[in-house]
Parts: sequence; structure tokens; C-alpha cells
Amino acid sequence: MATPDEEGLKGNKKGRPMWAFVKNASLAVTIFLFFFTVVLVLDAYKFVSVRHAKFARKKLLRTLQYMDPSIIEAHTGMKVLTKDEFAALQSDLEKARKDVREMNTKVQEKFSDVLRTSMELQNMKQDIEELKKLIAEKEAAGDPKAEEPAAADAPAAEAEPAAAAAAG
Repeated sequence: MATPDEEGLKGNKKGRPMWAFVKNASLAVTIFLFFFTVVLVLDAYKFVSVRHAKFARKKLLRTLQYMDPSIIEAHTGMKVLTKDEFAALQSDLEKARKDVREMNTKVQEKFSDVLRTSMELQNMKQDIEELKKLIAEKEAAGDPKAEEPAAADAPAAEAEPAAAAAAG
């Protein structure tokens, strides 16, 4: 195999580096133009936004304006709508959005009612627990007092039958 220096023109080894530079530069320019064209096409279809590329978008839209709808449908894969169809779809969309807003409002109201009821239930549970604790404390503190009145009532109860027997 020949070395890169030997591949150039015979007898003119100085021309080889210049030819390699031209080949590499033309390849780089070709690749750059290819990607630039791809970006401009994507920008024209609004997939990518590039500054100062509005001219490509306007040119495409001007061209599409005069094209047959079937060609546009075949080219883009999207159905071209008439103004009436578009207006009908817009009105349907607005109606659907209005219905969704109404349902969302109803759901929010129901959710707030459920949340309010849940909070009330939780507060009631806390109150019940506090009352149970108070009752338990009162019973624990009231046991000696409860025995004292019972003990005081026992002699009185014994005195009443004795008083009744004495009177009778």
C-alpha cells in the first residue's frame, strides 16, 4: 500500500495536502448544509424553533396555501379541515372544556365536603378520647369517695330498718 504522501499526483508531492484539505472541507460543508436543511424543514413544520428562520416557515406556508389539500394530506399525513369543520371542532372543544370545568367544580365541592366531614369526625374522635380519659380519671379519683358515701349510707340504711322496727 502506498502512504498518504505517495497517493497524490506523481511528481508533485506539494499538491497532496491541498487536495486533502479541499476534500475534507467539501465534506464538512456538505454535512453542514444537510443538517442546516433538516433544521430549516423542521422549523418550517414547527418541530424545532430557530431564530431568523421565519422566512422558511412563511415560504412553506405560502406554498401550502396554493396546494391541493390531497397533496398536503399525503405530504404531512394530517387531514386538512375546511373552515366549517374547524369551527365545529373549536366549538366542540370549548363545550368540552366548559363541561370539564363544571365537573371539576362539582368534584372540588364534594371533596371539600368530604374533607370537612372527615375533620369533624376526627375532632369528634379526639373529643370522645378526651372524655373517656376524663371519665377514667374521675372514676379512679372517685373510687375512695364512692366507697365513703356507700359506707355512710350503710349505717343509715341499717338505722332505718331498726327505726322502722322500733316504730312498728
